[in-house]
Amino acid sequence: MSLFTVLLFLFVIIMFLYLMMVRKEIRIKAVRRRNTTVFIVCITILTLWLTVTTYTTVDDRLRGILSALIFLSFLLDRKGLSDERIILNVFDRRGVIYSEIDRVVLYQTNDSSEIKMNFFRNGLRGPLLKFSLPVEELVLFLSTKLGEEADLEIVIE
Repeated sequence: MSLFTVLLFLFVIIMFLYLMMVRKEIRIKAVRRRNTTVFIVCITILTLWLTVTTYTTVDDRLRGILSALIFLSFLLDRKGLSDERIILNVFDRRGVIYSEIDRVVLYQTNDSSEIKMNFFRNGLRGPLLKFSLPVEELVLFLSTKLGEEADLEIVIE
């Protein structure tokens, strides 16, 4: 087994441990698009199939399996709300602290069970997050976390 394969193995183990740690920190998880999940699973299966059919050495097959695990790690990537901040990217542990937020807008249509949340910080709009929980629960969570000067707007169509 080569040094590169050992380093790749250590990287994958550390990355999965880190992703699990961040995932546990998220209290309210944002909704993920189904197309993304299907695409990631298809790429993982394709990588495993090419690894098994193409490579003959144990070292190359192990690298292919580790590469497939890296693709699967994208399924652990979560956005959402933690106790101290909004996590927008799993590798950005800092996120957006609730005290930095000026305004939060919650939007829900009558025919949808999803709530779209947008926030503004320093006059700039943050990325849109979607949640699948009751509006009351999300409002209760945000009202306890946001600063007193932050506005919380609810738009129901």
